[in-house]
Amino acid sequence: MSAITAQTVNELRHRTGAGLMDCKKALTEAAGDMEKAVEILRIKGVATRNKKADRKASEGILAVQVSTDGRSAVLVELNCETDFVAKNEAFVALAKDLVSQAAAKGVDNLLEQPYHADASRKVNDYLNDQVLKIGENLKVSRALKFEASGVGRVSAYVHTGAKIAVLLELGLKTQAAAGHADVADLARQLAMQVVANNARFVRREDVSADVVAKEREIAAEFTKSEADKAIDEAKRVVEDYKAQLVEQKAANNAEAIAELEKRIATSEKQVIAAETRKKGQLANLEKIVSGRVDKFFAEACLLEQSFFRDPEKKIQQLLVEAKGKVGEEVSVVRFVRFQVGETAAE
Repeated sequence: MSAITAQTVNELRHRTGAGLMDCKKALTEAAGDMEKAVEILRIKGVATRNKKADRKASEGILAVQVSTDGRSAVLVELNCETDFVAKNEAFVALAKDLVSQAAAKGVDNLLEQPYHADASRKVNDYLNDQVLKIGENLKVSRALKFEASGVGRVSAYVHTGAKIAVLLELGLKTQAAAGHADVADLARQLAMQVVANNARFVRREDVSADVVAKEREIAAEFTKSEADKAIDEAKRVVEDYKAQLVEQKAANNAEAIAELEKRIATSEKQVIAAETRKKGQLANLEKIVSGRVDKFFAEACLLEQSFFRDPEKKIQQLLVEAKGKVGEEVSVVRFVRFQVGETAAE
């Protein structure tokens, strides 16, 4: 059994959004297994479904630069010790300078490259200068390039505070269409959508069989758990009324006794109704599970989500509208969502 510490409880809270006691109970039930504890909380309906699984975070920001032709983008994550420094103008300027360096000279061995503003020095030398100037330890935890895999357009969106960024690629048939202003706008809107609604996949076909199987398992267990909780709650009400009845009989309060006997009778019927509902749910479990899995797809898959600017529209509809504007099919090829600290670089 893995040790259950305040640190592991806190990590589970960050990953699921569940309360302290729920996290402690889940970790105990899971014998300290973090992934099993997450699953237990989801089954019990305590965990926040769309809460992405967070790793230990560092402070810092993400800087992104998209090429002028819209064919690629470069992202750099610059970390520091405190959020106060992450908002510092000098730190922000440094991040922008480093992403410009990566865009011009490539992302490989970024710190060992000659610094673009002074080729006699390495980028790492310049970074060390900034450590002395800013007064905190600074590090580049990642630098990467995101390129269009075919004819298409790359877009980026950096959320307010620069803690979250999304790079997204749209696929088209001709480069002329890829350069269309409406395509550029759509790509940016979709990158914002990924941040707003926390999409994890482009389409349901991208979801692995293992993930779908796990969602079906969780949906089935949640349905059973939900039914059992309804029964337990109905029984609790009956027992509460019965306890009150004992007290009122001891006090020989005829009016209260009559009223409680009525409430007990009604509550016992509610217990029977809850048990009947459970039987019905179990009889239709496959249909209920399929419905819950469809809901998972609608929440997790970008194309099935409602557009954050117009909930009446699905993202797939935006692509159809774009086709009408540019004269050819527009598709979402891929996207990647980044968050400060998720690399847990030390």
